[in-house]
Amino acid sequence: MPPPCPHRSLQLEPSAYAREVGFEWTSPAQRLAAATRSGRVPVLPAPSAGPSGGGRRKAADVRAEQVARDLLHSFPGPLVLPTDELAWDPGYETQSFQAWCDDETRNRPTRARRTLYVAAVPEITEEVGFMRDWLRAQPKPGAATHDSSSSSYPELKTPDLDDYVAYLGAFYHGFTVKPFPQKLRFVSWEQKNRSKKYQYVGLATEEGNCTRIRARTSPDGVFSQQLNLEDVLDAEISVLPKDAYAMALLVDHDLYEDEEDDFCCGRAYGVNRVCVVSTARYHPILDASQELDIDHVWPASHCKAFVDAQVAAADVHRAREPSRGGAATRHAPPTQTAEHLRTLWLSRLVRTVSHELGHTVFLDHCVYYACMMQSTTGLAEDLRQPPYLCPVCLAKVSHKVAVELQGGGGDGARHAYVLERYEALAQVCDRWKGVGMFAGFQAWLRARIEIIREQHRS
Repeated sequence: MPPPCPHRSLQLEPSAYAREVGFEWTSPAQRLAAATRSGRVPVLPAPSAGPSGGGRRKAADVRAEQVARDLLHSFPGPLVLPTDELAWDPGYETQSFQAWCDDETRNRPTRARRTLYVAAVPEITEEVGFMRDWLRAQPKPGAATHDSSSSSYPELKTPDLDDYVAYLGAFYHGFTVKPFPQKLRFVSWEQKNRSKKYQYVGLATEEGNCTRIRARTSPDGVFSQQLNLEDVLDAEISVLPKDAYAMALLVDHDLYEDEEDDFCCGRAYGVNRVCVVSTARYHPILDASQELDIDHVWPASHCKAFVDAQVAAADVHRAREPSRGGAATRHAPPTQTAEHLRTLWLSRLVRTVSHELGHTVFLDHCVYYACMMQSTTGLAEDLRQPPYLCPVCLAKVSHKVAVELQGGGGDGARHAYVLERYEALAQVCDRWKGVGMFAGFQAWLRARIEIIREQHRS
């Protein structure tokens, strides 16, 4: 095992590979403008003494570029590594704050519809007890694995619903975040004509609603069976409370979306205000077999040495087939306690649930910065993405809450909200400050809070 990477320098701009695939990063001025309601570069304070006329305008342009570059220390650009989503789709369309505001179809909160619900993992009833076998991971043959039955890797319990509610209550500060009040259950489903392709189970509520869920054999064999996420989302839509702004459903089973998928970790139907997230592939027991470089998950994902190594290893002429993970260099030894591993599992899941709920707020995938709303090709890229919202996506959420939900007035209300939200997130991260993502996020939040306060003082 090689020594740990010292992470001596950071990559603040997209990698050299971005140019190879044709990714054109937005300019500093475009990034600043994208975070404004007007769609124009904001008027920035300049020194009282200085040039006039055209010279002043030029000085303002230089000032705007400097402000945008200063932001990179808190909000680096997207990495665009060889297996990243933006490497496969470098021309993905941007969604500015102005474009988001002008979208007449987006989900708007009302007095009667302002609650975010989080539904717990459905219970497996005795009549479908065989579904418990579907939860057992079988890492890929030949891969370095940790044996979940051995004393070196303790059995983990699914993270508590209350922890999701606490984190999401801070992340979407201003919304009311509650557990879904009904208990969901997997039950048997009678099918007259048996399918050779699918098994069927039902997803039922306490009120008696029941939706058929297809299950298929997992193509990669990591789990024996997978549930169809479109069916699960249909069940969720049927029970969406009247006062729900949106709802997230957690499932422990592996999911797939269509026949082309190996698996899918989560999906949102923004228009329908629902999303589903599977806990399965995020389980730490699978880290080694999924070839995850644990040394370079966020906040270490912008390590320049790591980025350069990934680019150097890429063959830009190879056939473009999506990868489910990056090259593995080291793996964390399985010496952590069960509680540490469970919190690590939670840290991965809350980021994904926050992302999927972001789509119900009508946030599109982000290409402006490294951002929680970036799209990913698989687990390796997923764990490299930050848990924070970039300035453009944060402008949308702050407007949604401070202006549309709370009735505040414009930029002043949004700016005050941002500071409140950062404080709420820093406090909730303190619950789990011994675990990488939460510790890194709390440090990042405290730094941003100090920067904002310093800007206000000056």
